[in-house]
Amino acid sequence: MYILKKVCCVYLFIGFLFCFQSPHIIAVMVEFQSDNSGLTSGDGQFLDSSYNIDMLWDTTLTRCDQFIVDRPPHDSTYFSSQIKAVSNYFESASNNEVNIKGHIVMNSDPEAEKGYYKLSKDMESYSYSDKDLSILFKESLELSKDDIEQHLEEHPEINFDDVIFTVFHAGIGQDFSFPTFDPTVYDLKSAYIEDSMFEDIEYPVINNIAISSGILLPETQNMIFFNSIEDIFYGEQSYCDYQLGMVGTFSFLMGYALELPPLFNTETGDPGIGIFGLMDYGSNNGRGIIPALPSPWTRILKNWQSPFGINNTTPQEFVINNIYMTNISENEYFLFENKLNKLFDGLSLSDVISNYNGQFYDDSLNSSSNWFDALISKNETYSIFEFSEDSVITSVLNYDLGLPGSGILIWHINESIIDAYDGINNNPNNKAVSIEEADGALDIGFTNYFPFANFDPTVGTRWDFWYIDNEAYHDYSTNSVPYQCFNSENYELLNYTIPSSCIDNGGVWIRPIVFDHHSNPNSNLSDGEKSFFSFEVLDSISSSTLVKASFSIPIPNYDIGYNFPILGTADEAVFYANPNGQISTLNLSDEISDLYDFENEPYTENSVILTNSDGIPALHEISSEFAYLDPQNNDSLVELEHKVWFGYFFETNIFNQIIYNDENKQFVIDDSVIINPEYFPSSGISIGDIDADGLDEIIFVDNNNGSIVAYNPNGALVNGFPIGKDYNANVLILREQDTNSIVLVCQNQAHIDFIWLNEDIMSVPSMNQGADIFII
Repeated sequence: MYILKKVCCVYLFIGFLFCFQSPHIIAVMVEFQSDNSGLTSGDGQFLDSSYNIDMLWDTTLTRCDQFIVDRPPHDSTYFSSQIKAVSNYFESASNNEVNIKGHIVMNSDPEAEKGYYKLSKDMESYSYSDKDLSILFKESLELSKDDIEQHLEEHPEINFDDVIFTVFHAGIGQDFSFPTFDPTVYDLKSAYIEDSMFEDIEYPVINNIAISSGILLPETQNMIFFNSIEDIFYGEQSYCDYQLGMVGTFSFLMGYALELPPLFNTETGDPGIGIFGLMDYGSNNGRGIIPALPSPWTRILKNWQSPFGINNTTPQEFVINNIYMTNISENEYFLFENKLNKLFDGLSLSDVISNYNGQFYDDSLNSSSNWFDALISKNETYSIFEFSEDSVITSVLNYDLGLPGSGILIWHINESIIDAYDGINNNPNNKAVSIEEADGALDIGFTNYFPFANFDPTVGTRWDFWYIDNEAYHDYSTNSVPYQCFNSENYELLNYTIPSSCIDNGGVWIRPIVFDHHSNPNSNLSDGEKSFFSFEVLDSISSSTLVKASFSIPIPNYDIGYNFPILGTADEAVFYANPNGQISTLNLSDEISDLYDFENEPYTENSVILTNSDGIPALHEISSEFAYLDPQNNDSLVELEHKVWFGYFFETNIFNQIIYNDENKQFVIDDSVIINPEYFPSSGISIGDIDADGLDEIIFVDNNNGSIVAYNPNGALVNGFPIGKDYNANVLILREQDTNSIVLVCQNQAHIDFIWLNEDIMSVPSMNQGADIFII
């Protein structure tokens, strides 16, 4: 098919105004004044059973001699079937939480024998603007007002607050753009009508209540009934594979009514998550009859599904058969879900069609033909579809069948930029809900540089899934750490570059599929800080794919917040206060200890943790600006009222005093050694032997650009310093026991960075940016 871009209903999401408990559709059918305009499809009347799909150039041929999608007559029975289809979709999408009911209100006028209402103007007159669409919606409700109110009176069990007014009009929707000129430019856009579209027009009134929202839909999205299809797709011998069902568009607009935030770019109409979710191009999956499920973020938001947490302190292997979640900062997290677009025998719809046609078929490439007929011919075997009596497809076995592939989808959620009053995915470089595309190409939402190719990567492809033999991942994912793998049977060298072992996949040794801070895409935060999260696919595509998840450096598992002060350090551990009046630790090599027992003493605002000469931490209460344990006096607590620092600079058995003179901008050591630094501290200083020369150095954050500076006791800068930028407050010094490596700890804007000198940096998310960390 050559439908390139979805343009229907690009209206702003107006926030969570209300919530339907039991949605109830009340729908009316409206026709236009008859016309023979070539600028609109049809003549303004609903299609009946005598529709004509003969070829214009040869009336002995038909546009399609196979299954006809959403075939006429388009009457109340037909529209009731469409309501049933959208109800079945949301029942599946919501895990049975949403049960949509509906009724078609008929025109009680005896002259309206088919129950339609007649609008005052022709179709083109309602097509010029959003305001004109709202005029159509208002006129439709006013024409049917008496019949609607009579129906509500006869059915008092209907809660008026749950009613979603829906107008079905004659004709087709102007909801898609095409590779050639579309002559019917005055067909009507499908739309979720919201209050701003009325502008200065008064709302229609039902039961003395103003109606400011509702759904506007055409009778069909199938162009095969209209002559314009031969103009748009000139020269085709058959149009069977150009058919579209209407349930996708209906479900998309119903998503607005159910307050599902749109996940496309609401300013441009460009995709945000593409084919992978209902509130974007995914509404059109499977020729418009197999819309994608709402994104996992949406389903969690609506309480239709709850995620399983991933342990972020110890590596774990588990099966992906639900939504899984791992936090990487206070506002950012990943969601993982397993998608399987296969039937019980392992075949996808593309496979079924390929077998039927006897040729290669790939739905993501839109090749071959006879999509509907091929599947329906196998429906008795697979039970893919359920049909109404009038042959409308009302249910689908699995709504993932419309996806172009199978595998794990990794969703990156950044809630810090979510704003209910704007499009949350309007910035393609900083989306609130985005797909980590496994092929390493950032395509979704960006310009398609191959507009006439058979597929559009900017809406998503099968290579965006994470699965063990994804060729695109291996072809385009780059890694900075070299690694060589060997076939264990013949010891043949496998020249791959990936920081992990190869995997024996059924006797074939392949590179693993790894999502971490080395991969492309990587597991970093939106601002580029490393999360150190790693996710690896361990077996082939299935409904229960085995994966492994871990953090290469343990991250504190806080429930909420992260605005917890650092109380002190001991060896390679950092001590945090938590809201429960208890203390947690982050250890550089061991697992996280949720609580650290200091003889059951809760911390207070005056608490610090000081380490004695034996390396044992203890909780102390201090009232002054600075305190230390004096090793020459049995580690007794000494409190000072001014900023003075201590260290071992020249003799390991002598405690040297260092004072920084703010006025002269000098370090004075024991009143004799004077250092005139090039850089000046913005806060306190730290002291430690960070270059392993046996002498301690002075370390601080530069007041100018926030870099970390280190001076030798003779006044020379330590090699490799200054490092970084945008640091603030104090620098802590740890020593990793296993490697004897020095680790600096410092606050970098909204992160705490752990810096292995000449190696790597770990960021602990969003500590209290305005707070200091104690110098110990």
